[in-house]
Amino acid sequence: MTAVLYAIPASHPCAVVERALQLKRMPYRRVELIPVAHRLAQRARFHAASVPGVEFGDGERMVGSRAILRALEERVASPPLLPAAEERRARVERAEEWGDQVLQPLTRRVIWASVCRSPGATASYLEGAELPIPRPLALALAPYVARLAARVNDADEPTVRADLIGLRHMHVGRVEGWIGDGTIGGDAPNAADLQIGAALRLLLTIEDVAPLLDGPAAELARRFFPEYPGVVPAGALPPAWVGREFASDSDANS
Repeated sequence: MTAVLYAIPASHPCAVVERALQLKRMPYRRVELIPVAHRLAQRARFHAASVPGVEFGDGERMVGSRAILRALEERVASPPLLPAAEERRARVERAEEWGDQVLQPLTRRVIWASVCRSPGATASYLEGAELPIPRPLALALAPYVARLAARVNDADEPTVRADLIGLRHMHVGRVEGWIGDGTIGGDAPNAADLQIGAALRLLLTIEDVAPLLDGPAAELARRFFPEYPGVVPAGALPPAWVGREFASDSDANS
């Protein structure tokens, strides 16, 4: 039976679930929702405001990328998204949790802050999306949606600047460490590969941010998510935000 994936364009947690559905060879169709407005539709359908949500063919409904991946693992055993060995499974689950709890919201804040500063980039993130409203209307509303989404996700300047500092000084190294010890980055993707890879792949669409990920982290993201919609051209974010050292307030306002 066909599952239904409720998603929003270019969403990294939605990309996690869609890739898992493909890996498990489970038939599905995707229903595209409007960012921010999706919160009302999801509350009505799933009693939770977030995406992704999946309704399986038997009527069971799940929301959230990690919960959906567990449900998929129970329904379709092969290919496995979690290792059978207890110790390795625990490592993968810790990395997956970090990807969900730390990297996923960081990515959300950075992408909305970037799109707010480059509203013309919005059209690229809607590529291939079958929205429930006419595309010209979606593009006209996009700047307002981006600003509202940035506010809802606390994507203010101090927070996003701190996110980017953490990304270049701590988070990328953590990902590379997991690649080095084999927790992620193997021949076949596991749940942590998907959770982390999708977020990194969305960050790679921001040209100012992409150089911060250059190396094994970027290679992992592109391997498991070779195609991803959208691009925010270089220059959208102030140079101080993506510099290698803490910038002074005068630099930030220049």
